[in-house]
Amino acid sequence: MKIGTKSIGFSLLILMAGSACGLSSLSGPPEAESEGVLTPTVAEPPGLPVSVNEGLASLDSYRLTYTSDAFDSISQQRTVTNSLVLHDRNADADFTRTETRVTDADDQILSEDVQEQIVIGDQSCAVAYGEAELTTLSPTERTMADLMSRVVVIRPLIENPVLLGQEVMSGVPVRTYTFEVRSVGSGTEVEASRSDGVYAVAVDGDYLVHYRLDLELRTGAEDDPSAEVSAILLEMRLESINQPVSIEFPPECQAAGSSE
Repeated sequence: MKIGTKSIGFSLLILMAGSACGLSSLSGPPEAESEGVLTPTVAEPPGLPVSVNEGLASLDSYRLTYTSDAFDSISQQRTVTNSLVLHDRNADADFTRTETRVTDADDQILSEDVQEQIVIGDQSCAVAYGEAELTTLSPTERTMADLMSRVVVIRPLIENPVLLGQEVMSGVPVRTYTFEVRSVGSGTEVEASRSDGVYAVAVDGDYLVHYRLDLELRTGAEDDPSAEVSAILLEMRLESINQPVSIEFPPECQAAGSSE
């Protein structure tokens, strides 16, 4: 598994930007992160963030969490994915952990998967199912991972932003916006029956600090039993911005290295 952590981390964020085009959420609105009431005003001009990869590349270190909670009425399956990405530029280290669980309509587990990848310098360790594989990345592999992180432009799905105001989130000043996604399914029988979103952009740097989209798509009215329903809750949070993060090889990787 010789894949740079940058490419893995960004592939998770592609899901955030792309799967909202077809997929659920059963949770309420995000909790307020600062005191006071923010008064909505139309954003002039729209406060769209820079691309996700551009924003992350501008930071020395961070902790990024990503959650996707999706439900599909045809398969009657719910898929929950939780991801954690740590980055420390000074230590030349990255960590990615992804947990995926699929359940049926009775909440019975159909599948579970947990994978980790740690890259420190030119050493990469992949951990899955209790086993670890430690490899040395070639200069070409490392260069290609860095190249792809800059070539592929990733932007979250945002439409009709409305400015709420300015606050402090994860230790940095941000502008907070609400938004709705209404163009999905345009020209088809599919319509967005629920579309609630909020995001926060750093005042200095315009990078995305928080993103949350609660989207439900339907082919018919709520009282129509034959209607197909696809829904998803997406949330990303950027924390520990330019603050120390700890990235080390776990015992499994150390054991794999000593056995080589």
